[in-house]
Amino acid sequence: MKYTILAFSPICYFIPTIAHARPIIPNQDGTGTIVNQQGNQFNIQGGSRSSNNANLFHSFQEFNLNQGQIANFISTPNIENILGRINGGNRSIIHGLIQVTGGNSNLFLMNPAGIIFGANASLNLPASFHVSTSNSIGFDHNQWFQSIGNNNYQNLVGIPNKFIFSNNQPGTIINQRNLFLTSGKSLSLLGGSVINTGELSAPGGNITMAAVKGKNIVKISQVGHLLSLELLPFTNVNQVNQIEAVSLPQLLTGNESNNHANTIRINEFGQVVLGNTGFAINDINQTAINTGKIDVSQSNSGRGGQVNIIGEKVGLINGEINASGYNQGGTFLIGGDWQGQGIIPNALQTYIDQDSLINADAINNGNGGKVIIWSDDQTTFQGSITARAGINGGDGGLVEISGKNS
Repeated sequence: MKYTILAFSPICYFIPTIAHARPIIPNQDGTGTIVNQQGNQFNIQGGSRSSNNANLFHSFQEFNLNQGQIANFISTPNIENILGRINGGNRSIIHGLIQVTGGNSNLFLMNPAGIIFGANASLNLPASFHVSTSNSIGFDHNQWFQSIGNNNYQNLVGIPNKFIFSNNQPGTIINQRNLFLTSGKSLSLLGGSVINTGELSAPGGNITMAAVKGKNIVKISQVGHLLSLELLPFTNVNQVNQIEAVSLPQLLTGNESNNHANTIRINEFGQVVLGNTGFAINDINQTAINTGKIDVSQSNSGRGGQVNIIGEKVGLINGEINASGYNQGGTFLIGGDWQGQGIIPNALQTYIDQDSLINADAINNGNGGKVIIWSDDQTTFQGSITARAGINGGDGGLVEISGKNS
């Protein structure tokens, strides 16, 4: 992955506001999603349920929020997962608040075209949050919640555990704000490329950023733990149609100066420029980049959480990762697992600059955590890592910085 300090002024793009009167528009496709607007709040109800009533499904033509607007998913105590698809072919731009009320449901949002969390986005969720630009979300017994076409919602029982990326180049996810979850929960951003310039927080929980190559499937054994990336067996999936991803320049284009994307820019050569660092990336596809903060620390009790940053090209640029824990440090995997083994997919190139910090310390007592930085080709590391024992006792943690070729 090549990064170049640029001496010229880049051409800037802007994150747009939402022009139409109803930022959240349900599909009239038989799913039964109802959106009732009350002032700046959009109450989302109705939908279709699985036969055991544990999974609730919604379908949207558009899903966007301006600053000050609220998307309120209405749940009940017996609903474990709420899954929403956006299939109008347009990106989703979130400048407002997403919340779930009435139950402790996990929330899944799927838009193959792309998703941006802008500078004013926020969350108020009781459980985990999973965002993807996949084309389908899979359940047990080869059942799929497809982003387009008809679904047999009655059969979609169990835990969502697969994400199918059937496009050649899946859509992009960008976060420019603090997406915060409560203690022990999981936050996943799964797209063709994933860029975080804001903050991702889940105290003692799990945060995954995964840049997924097209024609692949991400499998998770439990929500929040990225376990394997393997070739998608298309013959087993009835893809009625596909929604094409919006290109990154189109994703960022707008004309509202108050939404200037000052942390992500496209220069005149088509390179992605990250903030004021001057770093440019020639090819953003299958790239996961963190230039902000990721926090899964647990300062009062327990152990730190886990952070996974996965992709063909991964990097930290002026990034900060905190997986410290009161009784034990957490786990941080970037580009792969120990010696490139295990079931985490390996990066080809991994880059961490001199301004990046990784903390997997134990705070009070107990052992330091585990930090793995790996690539199958070239790893460049210039940052700082700590995985210390607690001040009252324990052993230091495990740190590996490796590139298979260099």
